[in-house]
Amino acid sequence: MAQFEIAWEAPEFEYREKDISWYWITIIIAALIIAFSVWERNFLFGFFIVIAEILVIMWGTQKPRTFTFALNDSGIEVGEHKFHALKEFESWSAAEIDDEWTEIAFNFRARLKIPLKIMAPHDKLDEIRKNLKLVLREVEHETSLLDAIEKLIKF
Repeated sequence: MAQFEIAWEAPEFEYREKDISWYWITIIIAALIIAFSVWERNFLFGFFIVIAEILVIMWGTQKPRTFTFALNDSGIEVGEHKFHALKEFESWSAAEIDDEWTEIAFNFRARLKIPLKIMAPHDKLDEIRKNLKLVLREVEHETSLLDAIEKLIKF
């Protein structure tokens, strides 16, 4: 097996800028659901919606941290503390996010695990593709329903 090592820094996730109207819309939707839960006398559900809205607002304001990624012939290292062996994966795919970043999705062999998605700069993609094709099968990138919803609601 060929030996290779590719390293880069990238944000933890794709950040989508939100304006003040995004926050107001989430608050209005949460208020309507809370009103419905009060009307139905389901106060536990209303409490759950309050907690959920607080989390949505907190997560919506969160900016991505920058991680160091290292890809080699044995696996992927994310930051200093997370490592995934390449033998855990069945395939991988790549999709351009914007002018600077590509999202690489590694599909696990275990069917119930969601893909590991990492970001890589465009200038590293050819080198990543060249080396990964030696150890993993590349498949066409498929946007999931959850990914489409996240993009639609800017989350």
